[in-house]
Amino acid sequence: METDYLMTKLPLREHRKNIIKIFKYVYAMDKCYFPVMGISLLLRTVVPYMELMLSAYILDGISMHKDIGELLTVIAIAVPVIMLVQFAAGTIHNRMEVHREAAFYTYECEKYTKILEMDYSRIDSPEVKQLKDRIRKDRNWGAGINNLFWDVNGIIGNIFNLIGAVTIGLPAAGYLIKSGTAAGWVILAVLIIVLGVSMRLQVYYRKQGDYLRYHDPKTIEEKEELFCFAWDFANQESFNYKNGKDIRIYGSYGLMKRWTTEVLRHTGFRSILLQASLGDGKSSFFAAWMNGAVNGASYLIVTVIALAGTVTVGNVVRFAGCLSKFLEAVTGLIRGCSNLALTARKQLSTLELIHMQDEMYKGTIPVEKRSDGAYSIEFRNVSFKYPGTERYALKNLSMKLVIGEKLAIVGMNGSGKTTMIKLLCRLYDPQEGEILLNGVDIKKFKQEEYCRLFSVVFQDFTLYPFLLSENIAVSHDYDSMLVKRCLEDADFGARLQTLEDGLNTYLYKDYDDSGIEISGGEAQKIAIARAIYKEAPFILLDEPTAALDPLAEYEIYSNFDKITGTKTAVYISHRLSSCRFCEKIAVFHEGELVQLGSHEELVADTCGKYYELWNVQAQYYTNSVSTAGAESVLNL
Repeated sequence: METDYLMTKLPLREHRKNIIKIFKYVYAMDKCYFPVMGISLLLRTVVPYMELMLSAYILDGISMHKDIGELLTVIAIAVPVIMLVQFAAGTIHNRMEVHREAAFYTYECEKYTKILEMDYSRIDSPEVKQLKDRIRKDRNWGAGINNLFWDVNGIIGNIFNLIGAVTIGLPAAGYLIKSGTAAGWVILAVLIIVLGVSMRLQVYYRKQGDYLRYHDPKTIEEKEELFCFAWDFANQESFNYKNGKDIRIYGSYGLMKRWTTEVLRHTGFRSILLQASLGDGKSSFFAAWMNGAVNGASYLIVTVIALAGTVTVGNVVRFAGCLSKFLEAVTGLIRGCSNLALTARKQLSTLELIHMQDEMYKGTIPVEKRSDGAYSIEFRNVSFKYPGTERYALKNLSMKLVIGEKLAIVGMNGSGKTTMIKLLCRLYDPQEGEILLNGVDIKKFKQEEYCRLFSVVFQDFTLYPFLLSENIAVSHDYDSMLVKRCLEDADFGARLQTLEDGLNTYLYKDYDDSGIEISGGEAQKIAIARAIYKEAPFILLDEPTAALDPLAEYEIYSNFDKITGTKTAVYISHRLSSCRFCEKIAVFHEGELVQLGSHEELVADTCGKYYELWNVQAQYYTNSVSTAGAESVLNL
């Protein structure tokens, strides 16, 4: 297994750089968050000390027999002030939470937006896959950027607590020292020693807890094998009502349990949890022991001195309260700084994704807008390998797409047909050769404008769980008459008439319970209607009708050919006879263009690949099916 980046110990300056980096990014997202947070924490810290001071004042006043009217006056003024500060603190805290939630979702949206906008060629690259895996691991034990907010809140709150404890408690401590006995000094020395030892032990075991949870290779490896896969499947989109049918039909419940609930009972997994919590448990134990020991020693000191009658009750209360706050702040700072360093480091993977630079060249030349669709494409000695592979998916391809021509591309699986379409649409750039649009390398054109030239229906097309109309127009605004016409042209008109909400019908039930389930063939018709609606000069069908029977595919291709009119169209299919109407047929084999010509020309070449495929298909189908000029409907 690859060494995890969290396993590497970093010097303090590296932790500081990581923290500053993530702070700058958060500040860029929301410049108001940190100021609002600071004011909120300051007010929330002030309230307990105001209450402590008021309590000390009342106790001293009672013990000194001060005028009851004076005491009531102070109380009458102090209590409303404390309530007002509490109200302000609560109000600003709520505002801070609004900023935190907004920053959290903005941060998450930045990540997903980057994935949507990054070069398509990078999505499947080993680099991005490893980065996504790191991000997933970094989220296993936390709540993402929220951890940063909570850690910072804790640290700043504890700093304010520390300042308050020293400011309010120091005068009281001065009284104690001035009035202390020899026994008091001894106990004070013991208090300091206990405090120092306990803090050191807590820091040590806190680090051990972090190391066991995040650094131990065995922990990471076993957690990956036993837990991560199950969590993703059980809680992400993989497990939903769409695949629930297969789980029930095939009785997959036992298998699902093996990778979900049974994991929690696995002794190996429980030992991981035990290891991961060991350091935290020891840290918590020594924190509690330290607080108890120091509090006990402090109360013993003030008790001895108070019995001597040299210190007022109010100062005893102030010292004891401030000491408790001081210890709480010190403990919180140790824990908070440790957490913040790790939290900041775990966000680096997300920042790396967000700041990832595109690798494809971004052209600047606008694409000429032509009403006559006179665009020609030429592949010139094009070769291509997919990221992370050494085998050529396409090799030394040279061919032209003639304006208004209907071209069919056929070949076996893995022959390079879909790869050619991806390169044509500039989802990838070839490693060798060039693709020209009207004689100009397509890399030089603005990518968004170039993509507008193509309407494509891929074999793995995507429909969205939104309105039917939005799936066709790919926009909230659309021409309803044009949408209906495109659906009718794609042979979805009859189904549309049965929909109660018409174009406002939701597809699937992901976001609306009234959504409809559609068959594979219906989904393909909707995808074809979407391609028609775009009205691009190039129409590309990459086996979108695989779920249809051969006769239905032939009919859709023939009808689609009439709809496209004078546009340049490229059809990819395994069924050779479905593409017989095309003027030219390109035959691909093992990444190379091996034949190009009409059906009659290719089938006449008895030594060619097309003739071989045609006869292989003919063994499985008879010529009894005849419609619209199709002599046979064949499938590879």
